[in-house]
Amino acid sequence: MGTSVNQSSPRETNWNRVFTCYSDKNIPEDRVVNEIWRASENQKTPLSSDIKSESTFLCYQNVKRSKRFEEALLRINKSVVESGTNSIVNEFARRAVPSAYRGKSPADDWRSLFFSELTNYVISRDASGFVGPHFRNRSVTDLIKFKKGISERVREIVASIKVDPRSPFEWGSFVDNVIKRLKGQVP
Repeated sequence: MGTSVNQSSPRETNWNRVFTCYSDKNIPEDRVVNEIWRASENQKTPLSSDIKSESTFLCYQNVKRSKRFEEALLRINKSVVESGTNSIVNEFARRAVPSAYRGKSPADDWRSLFFSELTNYVISRDASGFVGPHFRNRSVTDLIKFKKGISERVREIVASIKVDPRSPFEWGSFVDNVIKRLKGQVP
């Protein structure tokens, strides 16, 4: 029987605003998104460093080139094995693939779902410790609704960026633009 260990966010000043967002129901969801991404980028190793990697760009390219999600997953797994560069970010890239093929534009949908999955992961590391009568989310049901609302907002923000990165460099620029918007630095 296996066990799961929750890797919580560091208990540093950088994350205090995020923890406040999990406590105070008066903080709008857009601000929650901003604080999550500001804290994620203001770490020793910013989350974007893995997102901007060539292996993550190849995930996007493989979704773009594949007609079905099974084909995309096979291509992604092959490119990760060949490059020898797997990361938790690549795991979330894979996780977004099946849902991306429900719509008309899998590559565009994948980008939005990918950033949504990453945001949901960051929330999941800590938010369960902020559930109860004195917090924003009084119950697990409230927490599920909260996470869903944040995920939808992230998907909307990412979907608003109409760029088709064609190289790792362009992918890096796209990621920078997405993160600026998620941090609230671009209207």
